[in-house]
Amino acid sequence: MALSLEMTLLRLKRMEAALIRSQLANSEVLPADDYDLIRYALVLARLQAIRPGAVALERPEHSTVPDVMLADEPLQALRATLLDLLYEPLREQRNLLVRLAHLRKLSDRVRVATRDARLALLAAHKDEFSPDDLDKEVCHKVLVMIPGGGGGAGFVYSGFVARMQADGIAPSYIVGSSIGALLGGLMARDRQPDIPALIAWGKALKVPQIFSQPVVGPALSLPGLVRLHLRGMDQMLRKADGSPMRLKDLAIPYDAVVAGVKASAYASMPKFKPSRLHSTRLPMRIAERMVHMLSYFSPKVATEVLLGATPETHNVRVVDAIGLSSAIPGVLQYAPWQEDEQSLAILQAIREQQGLASFMDGGMVSNVPARAAWRSVEAGRIGRRNAYYLAMDCFGPQWGVGHTWLYPVTQMIQAQLPAQRPYYDWLVQFTKTPSPVNLLPSEEMFDMAYSSGWEQAETVMPQLKAALKPIRMPSLD
Repeated sequence: MALSLEMTLLRLKRMEAALIRSQLANSEVLPADDYDLIRYALVLARLQAIRPGAVALERPEHSTVPDVMLADEPLQALRATLLDLLYEPLREQRNLLVRLAHLRKLSDRVRVATRDARLALLAAHKDEFSPDDLDKEVCHKVLVMIPGGGGGAGFVYSGFVARMQADGIAPSYIVGSSIGALLGGLMARDRQPDIPALIAWGKALKVPQIFSQPVVGPALSLPGLVRLHLRGMDQMLRKADGSPMRLKDLAIPYDAVVAGVKASAYASMPKFKPSRLHSTRLPMRIAERMVHMLSYFSPKVATEVLLGATPETHNVRVVDAIGLSSAIPGVLQYAPWQEDEQSLAILQAIREQQGLASFMDGGMVSNVPARAAWRSVEAGRIGRRNAYYLAMDCFGPQWGVGHTWLYPVTQMIQAQLPAQRPYYDWLVQFTKTPSPVNLLPSEEMFDMAYSSGWEQAETVMPQLKAALKPIRMPSLD
């Protein structure tokens, strides 16, 4: 059966990721020019459009130059050739030495196919972009970071990002769910976020600055045990003039995944009685409520809403996108400290257009939203198409205090991952994290999470640096 275009492009993407890992493990078999050639070919083959001049811009998503949709015939021929020649050695051959030796033998055929496709594209678009525009897009890869949900476990992301920053690596796009949306939104505020300052700010937060008693009556999200009002975060996410930051104002393009609860299913969902908040019993009450989350993991109940991906949602207040993506059903009810009329109007329009009763935690529909990230990039969200997709999962099953009782929930979350797997290049599954119910950790727990994230980043850094290193333009003669 013929592959769809999307699956063809995803296969080519994962073939390049396999090539990078293989060459990193053994660089003595495949000559450097052949390695650059095959990577160039695999990137070129999966382009559908380019934005001329975007590579040279700090904010390519703001470019007013329109995208150029590439002529399909040359690319179809190149895709067919590369899948025929390279899929077996790159995706099915497990012996790396045999794999790389096989690739070396195929390099001349790859060179001819790549040269022909490139020349045909340049001829078809000679008045729309230059050879330099095309080659720069192919040779320069950007990082898309996809931090997933997991409550307090997600504080490990701070150390991971700090480790990347230490090597000069920064994301060009962040798409997050739940705690991944929360921390991702803070990191997107500045092009070079001050991680130590953010950690110090987080350590200084007190419960009343983030949480309070739930509100009774209409709210943006489902009812919960605790009101998530994010007053302290709202103060952080403001511009110099005091006005609220909106998604379009962030220094790094950022989208938050939110689950929309379908009106048709709302009446049959579990209902929770309001109760007074007692801090000494809070972890146990959260534990009880989180087990009920299993009722919400169904496409009949919820649909994915990506705030920030479309112009219609660019004016959503950042704190609202974060709050809704973090609103765990039955646990956290997002009701902002101060409502924003512009955000409310946009969110109400979404509810009416999509037939939604309410919003809730993005992890209910896509805890590690790689598919949403990939599709947004392909649609032109950041002005670039050549990207490396780094997914981050902090909600895998763990044994120990604060983790074991969540096993049914973590298993349900893990069941989402196979559908996301084709869309990311690498998944970091954190194995040492705070408990997910520890929503506002102590200073000691913050430090542990930071150290754990930094430590686990070490194993990924060589591959990440290799993937983001510009490709040397190969000889195509």
